Amino acid sequence: MYQAYSPLMEVRAALGTTTNTSTGVGTISAQGVEIQKMIDEMTVKAYNDSVDFTKLLQRKSINQLSYIWNLVVEESANSGFGNSSFAFYTEAAGGAEYTSAKVQLAALCKGYRTDYAVSGLMQAGGMGNQLAEEASYALAGLAVGEERAVISGNVTASYGFASSFYGLLNIMGSYVTFTHTSNLYGVARANGKTYLDTGLVAATTVAGGDGADGASGSDSLALPDLDAAITVSNKRGGKSHRRVFLCSEDRLDEIAQLLQAQQRFTAPSLNVEGGMTVLTYKGIQIIGSRFMDKNGIAFNAANNDADTHFSHVDQAMYLIDLDYTFMAHCRGINARHVPISGSSAENRYDQEGGYFKTYGVLVMKRFDTSVLIYNLKDI
Repeated sequence: MYQAYSPLMEVRAALGTTTNTSTGVGTISAQGVEIQKMIDEMTVKAYNDSVDFTKLLQRKSINQLSYIWNLVVEESANSGFGNSSFAFYTEAAGGAEYTSAKVQLAALCKGYRTDYAVSGLMQAGGMGNQLAEEASYALAGLAVGEERAVISGNVTASYGFASSFYGLLNIMGSYVTFTHTSNLYGVARANGKTYLDTGLVAATTVAGGDGADGASGSDSLALPDLDAAITVSNKRGGKSHRRVFLCSEDRLDEIAQLLQAQQRFTAPSLNVEGGMTVLTYKGIQIIGSRFMDKNGIAFNAANNDADTHFSHVDQAMYLIDLDYTFMAHCRGINARHVPISGSSAENRYDQEGGYFKTYGVLVMKRFDTSVLIYNLKDI
């Protein structure tokens, strides 16, 4: 019997497939050999490249390798506050000279960067602007790495980098309460150097906690803990300063539930630049970062946290004084783009790319107006 010639059937037979919808290369139905395919040019990242805390930090340019400052550390024996030699006197009495005592601190800038490169063949054969796309990924990676360093410093088990500058996990602490002896900007914490200690609030009414909430000595977060942190900062001069609470994303959920139950809070959230809505408490923003979930400290009987401060569990949150906490950048170099071609000047590799570099360091000029809330139940 005569059968009409069908070019389509000839092609189908030659390609070894019997349908244009369900078979062909791979297992996805859209990969049938006769289907014309168009791939979405907007790629989707399977990871989080956003940051929340570091974009709130001020950026200051310095013209040398270190940011150096003097901290007035000695209080007047007469007044008990500041460095004033205030006293009541009689007309016939003499006056004693008084000179304030200072300590000099220095924060050394570190270099950090992210690199990218795309071959000429990929640029020619790929869709969209491959070079610009990879550059955007590198820039986002720089922001993520910096936030990790700012929060976790050189504590590698808590997202930090071994060669990093000091992060909040290094800075937030106390010799008096926890016998911290760590070095801060060139001066080691020690007896008599309370000016290197941050403010402290234990999430408990009794030192050591009741142990009923999980880890021994830990307690659940409550609004009085936030009140106490604000009060500590206020008493030390931070009342009019720009401050934020910093906690983990899980802790942020806990705080949201605490605030929701309080009818007296008429404005528990705030719309900020970029279209974001953040929680606030008494006008202070509450920022969550996924890199805070390994910043923890738990009280123990010996008042010494040598083995618990870096326990890498979510047992702490911070009240940070942003007027005294900022990023300093050597010569203003922050996320500067440096384009490159090839592997080196001598080899003509067919690739283009570059890197984004920063010369910076986290600086906390004064410590006691920022507050560590510790002894929290691990989430």
